[in-house]
Amino acid sequence: MIGDDPSDLFFSSMTSGSIGSHRAFMGVSITLCVILSLTLYVGWRVYFFSLSNRNTLIEMAQKAEQRNHELESMGISFDAATTEGAASSTLPKIASGSDETLKISAPITASTAFTSSQASATFPAESTIREMPLLETTDEVVQAVALLDQYWKTTEWKERVSLVANSERVAPLMKDFYETQGGKDPVPGSMLSKARYKINDTEILYFSYASSRPTGSLEVAMLRGPQGTFLIDWESLSGYGELSFNDFRTQKPSRPVFMRAYVRLFEYYNYEFSDSKKYLCIKLISENGENSVYAYCERGSALARSIDADLISTGPSGFKGYTMLVSFPANAQSNQCVNLEKVVAQRWLSLP
Repeated sequence: MIGDDPSDLFFSSMTSGSIGSHRAFMGVSITLCVILSLTLYVGWRVYFFSLSNRNTLIEMAQKAEQRNHELESMGISFDAATTEGAASSTLPKIASGSDETLKISAPITASTAFTSSQASATFPAESTIREMPLLETTDEVVQAVALLDQYWKTTEWKERVSLVANSERVAPLMKDFYETQGGKDPVPGSMLSKARYKINDTEILYFSYASSRPTGSLEVAMLRGPQGTFLIDWESLSGYGELSFNDFRTQKPSRPVFMRAYVRLFEYYNYEFSDSKKYLCIKLISENGENSVYAYCERGSALARSIDADLISTGPSGFKGYTMLVSFPANAQSNQCVNLEKVVAQRWLSLP
């Protein structure tokens, strides 16, 4: 018998049908909660997976950009180069002499700095560049790093001759650089990166160090020697030129002079080259960043078009390494504005 208690009235009103509906409602709610939880879980997993992939891609792009930047400072550009496999051929023979008595001949001049086939154009042809696997534990790479360490520890240039590629040809250049020009080697900081490339038919090991040079890095290329070991390409390491920047500006030679410099597009028009509509200007900066001149060629020429296309990617403050022939105008009005005769290479590394 049901009394007057309100709770009795409440429970008496809950029929078996209403209890079943309540249970169904609870079941649906729990199912929806489980589905929502799974959806949120999967969604967060997908989000973080995508974020991780995105960060990985950004990191890979930054590394690739850094590698390209380092190569461009040597004048090696993957954008400008073809990426097809290089034709199979024998690597150039590189002499390595260790005689204490060195045969010193006259330094190279503009007339002997490049072959007749190179002289036919004012801008070099594109290179074929292929990145190769670098196994750091192989004997040749370990020996190359040890040779670099030995080079940095030496104090006399004659002690370094046996460590450099093309030593018979390069020895007189080293004598000229250190004894006549008063040149000094750059001081390397920590090693930034290392890689292995085949440029056209020449295999190189590439090392990059932190440096106070204008580009912020010091690039060292090593070429395979006749005994299979890698030797230092001293010319690109030192930024060797036929004259130092100081001597070049003092002597003001009107003949073409073989020079290496960091270059970028610039806007400076003065003296014989005051007409900005007629001339394209590039700034040439010495290997140590302490000296500079401005070089000009006529706009619309094949040389100007090639330079403009090649250097436009460096931006307003970027640099690239060029090997060039430059000269002063006859009866030059200044010691800072010169003719750009030829770009021998879009890098400091000189290859066959």
